[in-house]
Amino acid sequence: MNKLNAWLRPNLLTSDKSDYMAVPVTNGSLTVADIVKLLQAEGMEIKAETATDIITRFNRKAAECVTGGFCVNTGLVYMRPVIKGVFYDRTWDDARNSVYVAMNQGAELRRAIADTKVEILGEQADMIAIYTLTDMTTGKTDGSLTRGRNAELKGSYLKITGTDPAVGITFRNVDTAAEVKLAPTELVINEPSRLLIFVPATLDAGTYELTVTTQYTGGSTQLKSPRSVIFSEAVVIA
Repeated sequence: MNKLNAWLRPNLLTSDKSDYMAVPVTNGSLTVADIVKLLQAEGMEIKAETATDIITRFNRKAAECVTGGFCVNTGLVYMRPVIKGVFYDRTWDDARNSVYVAMNQGAELRRAIADTKVEILGEQADMIAIYTLTDMTTGKTDGSLTRGRNAELKGSYLKITGTDPAVGITFRNVDTAAEVKLAPTELVINEPSRLLIFVPATLDAGTYELTVTTQYTGGSTQLKSPRSVIFSEAVVIA
C-alpha cells in the first residue's frame, strides 16, 4: 500500500468556508539515477550504468515513435501525438502551429493509484500556495508558458521578500536539473496573492518545476528561514 500525506487548506476560489483543498506533501524530486538506486536497494542485480542506459534508450525510442505518428503505451503512460494551432492557407506556420504529446495514465499508474492511501495531516497554517499559473499571451492554464512573455501566478503568501539567497522564483529543468532563477527585474508584480513574472526568453525548451521561495509572513516581521512552494503541475516551455 502506497502512502501519500496531505495538508488541507481553504479553497480561496470559492466563498464556501467549509470548502477545502488537499495538497500532497512532496518529498523532493527523483531522477532516473535516483530510481535506479532505489531498485538496487530492492535487490536489482543489473549494474546502475546498464539500467540507466537501457532506460535512456527506451525513453529516446519511445519519444521518436510518438513524434513519428505512433500511439505509445509504456504501461506507465499512454502517449499520442497532437498538432496544435489553427491553419491558414493550408500551410504550417511555426508561429501558430506546434506538435504536442498528450499523455494519459497507463495501467501500472492506475494500479499504483488504486493502491494508495491518503493520510490527512490536518489544516495547514500560514499557507503558501500557488493555485493557478496563467500564460498571459495564450490565456492557457495547463502549465504551458511562452518564452519572452508574461505569466501570472495566483495563490497565497506568495510575495517575494527576504534577504536569504534562496528567496526568489526558479525554473528547474526536470531532465537536466539545471536551475534558472528570475532576476528581480523579471518580477513585474509582487503581491501576496498575485505574482506577474517575465518568462526568460533564454529558457531552453523542456519541462520544468516552478518554485517560489520567500520569507513573507503577512506581517511586519519576516521568517527566519525561507519557505518554498512548488507548482503542482509540470511547466512546459515549447
